[in-house]
Amino acid sequence: MSLQYSTTSFAAHKDEAPFAVAELFFSRTDDRGVIAAGNEVFRRISEYSWEELVGAPHKIIRHPDVPKGVFYILWERIKKGLATGAYVKNRAKDGRYYWVYAIVSPVEGGYVSVRLKPTSKVFETAKAAYAEFLEQEEQDGLTPEQSAAAIRTKLRELGFPTYGAFSSYAIAQEMHARDLALSRVEDSRLKSLKNLLPTLKSLDEQQKSLFDSFAKIRGIPSNMRIVASRLEPAGGPISAISQNYRLMSDEVTNHLGGFRVENGNRTLTESVMARVYQGLFMMAASRLQREVKEVATEALTGGAEQEGFHQEVEVLTKLLDDYTLEAGGVLLSVFNDVTALARSAKDLRQLVTGLDSIRVLCRVEAGRLGAQSVSLTPVIDQLDTFHVEIDKTLEQILALADKIKTLVEAAMPRSFSGSLQYHAAGRR
Repeated sequence: MSLQYSTTSFAAHKDEAPFAVAELFFSRTDDRGVIAAGNEVFRRISEYSWEELVGAPHKIIRHPDVPKGVFYILWERIKKGLATGAYVKNRAKDGRYYWVYAIVSPVEGGYVSVRLKPTSKVFETAKAAYAEFLEQEEQDGLTPEQSAAAIRTKLRELGFPTYGAFSSYAIAQEMHARDLALSRVEDSRLKSLKNLLPTLKSLDEQQKSLFDSFAKIRGIPSNMRIVASRLEPAGGPISAISQNYRLMSDEVTNHLGGFRVENGNRTLTESVMARVYQGLFMMAASRLQREVKEVATEALTGGAEQEGFHQEVEVLTKLLDDYTLEAGGVLLSVFNDVTALARSAKDLRQLVTGLDSIRVLCRVEAGRLGAQSVSLTPVIDQLDTFHVEIDKTLEQILALADKIKTLVEAAMPRSFSGSLQYHAAGRR
């Protein structure tokens, strides 16, 4: 069916349409966004009848206070098959509004949107940001695409590399706030994943420090050869030391490739962090999906839903299974990559130990030369500083890698816990 509506048909008040934190609702549409089904909570809050809802475009409940850029991002992502979360202000039939955090997931033949009542501090920040983006859209005449670009720029300024990263952070915060509101213990798996993010940021900082330290020593072998040419005949001990140091430092520098991916354009930690955000979203979504499935099943058996509702329960069940599998698979890849990173750090430490022995030989040779070695002293001091920095950095990388693996293990779905032990044993 087709339903005609206009903004003038709504009530002119700004009252909120109430619904409880404990309530969850959902709707299913076809691939054009036309409503096909939903649960009774959705119908009640929207205040439309099922005859008015089924066959109508989902934008029948759209509120003008949501920036067009938000919907642009939402549709851009779900059309690519990416489940996406967003804060959305909706409007009931009588004009009252209600805010939701919606997770929209592609399903066969269309999309399913599961909604909860947002109560976190992130929500308050999002509302203020929405008002700013709305004003910018109106004043600057931004297209939806331009508005979406402005939103993404703002998110990067706030420390979120992508909209998906923000979406993951937001749903995790909303689930935690919901647990608090309902006097429930925080989900331990979500807590572990949230703790992973700052730990990964620390690991990324240490990796970048490692790259910077090695960049500083690139000129040392050349400086040693210059000093050697002044202190001894060609082919003398210091020249040999500088040659060996160059060869070993080249080997160490090549080994740094194990800390980078995508042809060296991205650190391994940055790649892992992107997947942790993805895993966090899927884990939170599966938790929400499990709850809404339970609500739907209870309503179905209690006769509170319309005929044919069992089909919606089946759709929700499949989504739950998909979310759980994807979250587990993502975290398994994170565990394996962090294990590989730790192994690379240990190998690098061994190479640096060999490099350090050459530094010691250089100091011994300087002692033999006595006062003549004054020009060699700055080079040796630079080597001393480098090796102290590298040893400290590698120690921190290994400690952080162990912490990350522990957090990943704690976050894994139960069905994947054995997989971690298998992969860890296979890589020893």
